[in-house]
Amino acid sequence: MEHQVITRVVLLGGGYVTVWAYRSLVKTLGKQIGSGQVLITVVCPNECHAFHGWTAESLTDIIQEQNRMSPLSEILLKAQIIKGKAVKIIAANNTVFIRNSNGSSQLIQYDHLLLGMGSFDSENVEGLKEYGYQVKSDEAFNSTKQTIKLLVKQAAVVPPHLAKKLLTFTIAGGGFTGVELATNIAEYINILKNQHPSLQKINPVIHLINRGPTILNVLQPKFQRIIRYTEKVMQQYNIEVINNNEITKVTDEGAFLYDRFIQSSMVISTIGQSRMELIGTENMRRDNLKRIYTNEYLQINDSNIWGGGDCSHVTHYKTGEACPANALWAIKHGEFAGRNIGLFIKNQPLKVFSYEGLGQCASLGIGKGIGELYGLQFTGWTAWIMRWFFFNYFMPSRNVMFNAVGDWMFLLFRRKRKGLYTEKNKINSKYLQTVRSLNQPV
Repeated sequence: MEHQVITRVVLLGGGYVTVWAYRSLVKTLGKQIGSGQVLITVVCPNECHAFHGWTAESLTDIIQEQNRMSPLSEILLKAQIIKGKAVKIIAANNTVFIRNSNGSSQLIQYDHLLLGMGSFDSENVEGLKEYGYQVKSDEAFNSTKQTIKLLVKQAAVVPPHLAKKLLTFTIAGGGFTGVELATNIAEYINILKNQHPSLQKINPVIHLINRGPTILNVLQPKFQRIIRYTEKVMQQYNIEVINNNEITKVTDEGAFLYDRFIQSSMVISTIGQSRMELIGTENMRRDNLKRIYTNEYLQINDSNIWGGGDCSHVTHYKTGEACPANALWAIKHGEFAGRNIGLFIKNQPLKVFSYEGLGQCASLGIGKGIGELYGLQFTGWTAWIMRWFFFNYFMPSRNVMFNAVGDWMFLLFRRKRKGLYTEKNKINSKYLQTVRSLNQPV
C-alpha cells in the first residue's frame, strides 16, 4: 500500500488572521483536509476568539462578555487545537516549540507555518503596568470594567467633592479606539449614575490625551466632517481633549504629561502596540514597530513561513505603506495567506495581496457613529447602523452573533443594558438566598 504523504499547516494565534486563514484553507483544500492529507493545527493560549469590534459595547454592559467570544472548537471544527503558546521556531527542521497551558511542552512539525499572534498593549510608559488600565487582553479588559463600576459605587457613598475626584478619568490616545472608549465610558457612567441619587449632580471628568494636533489625525486632511462631528459629540459629553501632548508617567494619583499633572482615578491607555518576538525569528526583517516584513504573497523570507495581522508588515500594493493595524486588514491578511498556502500545496500560482481597503468606523455612543466607506463620510445614526450590520456580519460564530443581537434587542425593547440587568438580578438572587437561609429554623 502506498504511504499517504501528510501536509501539516500550523496556525499560531486565535485571532482574525487564524480564523480567516482557516476558512480559506478549508475552501481551497476541502477534499485534502477531509481525507486527512492536510492537517491543520491551531496553537492559542485562549479557548475563544475575542471579537474586538464590540469591546466598547461589552465594556459598557450592552453586550455580555460571552457574546463577543467565539469558541475556537466551534469555529475551527476541522483543526486540531492546542491550548498553549509558541515560544520558539526552529526553521531549520520545520518545528515549533510549544509551552502548553498545563505547564507541559511539546515540539510540533509543520510544512507551512502562519504567524498570526497579533499584538498586545504597549507598557512602555513608566508606571503604566503598575497603575494604568488597558482593554486588549481579557485580564486587562475585565480589570478596567470592574474598576469603573467600583469607582461609581464608591463615589455614591462619599461627599460630593470626593465623588467628583473618584469620577475623573484620563484616556491616552486620540485615534479611533481612544475616542470610542472616551465617549462610551462617558455615556456609561451617566447610565450608572442613575442608580445612585447622590450622584445626580456630579458630572464625570474625562480627559483625552492626544499626541497629534487633532483627534483622529489619521483622517486628515480628507475627512474633516467626521472629525468635526466627533469633536462636537465629545463636547456634549464634556470630554476635555488635550492635543499635542503625551503621557510620560502614570502613578496611583494620575498621569504626568509633558507640561502638567492630571489627577485621575483611572488612566486608560489605547496607545502603542508591542509584538511578541519569538525565539527563532531574529533573522526575519522587521520595521521600526517590530513588525515582520512579508512579501506580496504574505510569505516571510520567501519561505514556508507566512504572516499577517498586527505582528506583520504587509505592504499595501498601491500606497507602498504598511497596511493599517485593525481587524478588517487582519481578516484580509488571513484570507489571502490561507488561500496562498492552499495554492502552494496544490502547486498552483500564488495570488498577490491586492486588497485596497474598505474604510473604518467607530461608535461614540448609541446612535452616534462615525465612518468612512470607500472615501464617503458618514456620521450619526447612518454610520452607527452601518457599523452595527458590518460587525455582526464579521462575527466568526453565528451562534454568538445571534446571542449578541439578542442583547441589542434587549436594549431596544427593554431600554436596559443586558449586562447590568443580569448583574442586578444575580445580586438580588443572592440577597434573597441569604434572607431565606437566615429565616430557616435552627
